Amino acid sequence: MSPTPTRSEAVVENYKQRKLAQSAMRRIHELIQGFEQERVTDKRLAGAGLLAILLLIGVSLYFFLSGDSVTLH
Repeated sequence: MSPTPTRSEAVVENYKQRKLAQSAMRRIHELIQGFEQERVTDKRLAGAGLLAILLLIGVSLYFFLSGDSVTLH
């Protein structure tokens, strides 16, 4: 038969479990914050990329629709 744990052993074990759970929750929270920061950075980069594409399209349209015509012989 296994001896029943004393009250102090149970208190110590509960304390260890609570500390472990708090540590895990803190780590999970830090990971989530990291993902959120990366998402904000991704949004900024996507906006800059979209702006660059729109500028490229605008410049291309300007050259294609300008009054100069190109003929091939």
